[in-house]
Amino acid sequence: AKIPPAVIENAWSRNGGKNAIKTMAINELCSELIGPALKEEFDLEPIGQPALVTPADVLAEGMTPGEGEFEVVVQCDVWPDIRWKEMEGKEKPYAGLTGKYRRKPFDQARFDAALRDLAERYARLEPYDDGEVRPLAMGDACVVNMTGYLANPDGSKGEP
Repeated sequence: AKIPPAVIENAWSRNGGKNAIKTMAINELCSELIGPALKEEFDLEPIGQPALVTPADVLAEGMTPGEGEFEVVVQCDVWPDIRWKEMEGKEKPYAGLTGKYRRKPFDQARFDAALRDLAERYARLEPYDDGEVRPLAMGDACVVNMTGYLANPDGSKGEP
């Protein structure tokens, strides 16, 4: 069964209409075609999903389906092409390679922030049961049991 284009456009009108459909088509085509094209035409092995340099919704504005060619510019990481020197008697020519690195100075403020983040993320809530009533303080968690009511035009309590 074929659905008339006007019906599809009307169904998508709340989500952006024709432009949303074209954006979805661009994203779908790019995810299916760009990776294989990079491999076949340029002998590149992308790492992850290639990303459009110009966003799909911007490309969709100037696109007319079925007319002319459609070119996109993508950006992606690729695996490096490393060629090792052939070395007599060595099965692993990379064995014994050395490298240099420079360690960044220790930053106590960043360390403390990361530690606070971990403490908040993995904190366990325990009930406060000292018998004394106290106001909530910043960082406290509470459980609230409440029923909401609509206000009447005169400001009095209405129905839940």
